[in-house]
Amino acid sequence: MRILYGVCGVGAGHYIRSSILIRHLIKKHEVFILGGLSSQEYLKKSFKNVYSVEGLEFSFRDNKVSSMWTVIKNLSKINKKNYQSLKKLKNEIDKFKPEIVISDFEPYSVHYGRKKKIKIIGFDNEHYISEGKYNLPGKYKVQQLISRFIISFYKTEKLIIFTLPGQQLKKNSSAKRVMPVIKEELIKSKAKIGKHILVYNSIINDSEKHKIFSQFNERFIVFGPYKNKVQGNIALREFNEKEFNKALISAKAVITFGGINVISEAIYLKKPLLVIPIKNQFEQALNALYIKENKYGEFYEELTEKGLKHFLNNLDNYRVKSYKPGNKELFNLIDKELK
Repeated sequence: MRILYGVCGVGAGHYIRSSILIRHLIKKHEVFILGGLSSQEYLKKSFKNVYSVEGLEFSFRDNKVSSMWTVIKNLSKINKKNYQSLKKLKNEIDKFKPEIVISDFEPYSVHYGRKKKIKIIGFDNEHYISEGKYNLPGKYKVQQLISRFIISFYKTEKLIIFTLPGQQLKKNSSAKRVMPVIKEELIKSKAKIGKHILVYNSIINDSEKHKIFSQFNERFIVFGPYKNKVQGNIALREFNEKEFNKALISAKAVITFGGINVISEAIYLKKPLLVIPIKNQFEQALNALYIKENKYGEFYEELTEKGLKHFLNNLDNYRVKSYKPGNKELFNLIDKELK
């Protein structure tokens, strides 16, 4: 079967988990891959037939999502150059003649599938916001409504939602849920408790946190938008998947924003978590609330020296329970849809 597969470019979790599914698909099918932003470069390293597509992205101000600048940034993409690029991309997809679309929260693949009246399978974690069953403090209600509105534009015929252990969907949801898909390297690994704290800063250079880290007699390995260097007890690292996996497997704890991929990997490897979501990123706040409620670690809106001390002093008290990865379950669900 000929599959058009779209991958969101915001957040490494999308292209990392999609690469696991794509490796399964190319064994029996032809796959035309659309990669937005950073996902294209990542996917090109492992697969052929990878094409770039302009995708929606966030704009950050003072380590939080700026709604105004996000709108301006994305509106600026409506120009002649991008129109011509999309027109050329559409011609390439037309030549491929896809029979089905799979989208990991990538908008153009969903749009193409609708226009061509091709069956679309959605595979993402964002739809848990609209399909999931969870309790929510009142102060997050507005963010939730905005997120649900955005998600409504990604409606697909079939939907598979990547969920964390214990999360449930609403009774009236027609979606299917799967446990997190985990990289083979981590599945085959033997996790151990090392002497360092792993910190994942994603796309934000958050130097304020580093000042707090420097006050502790601990070694911090911080992955993010940095050049490799050491500053006292802090090792800054440009993101490298192999090195990140190695540091994660041997970490004694993990500090991260609220992205679901690192959270799911840390839980799988039984690592206590401290989650500090990017402000105005509802999905991350929802994941952080889950960590706190399930006693996998702590949720702080701001990192303080007092808060970090509390987290580090209680590492032995957090719940450390692994789970069976959802890789095979996902493959089986997708294979049934492709028959």
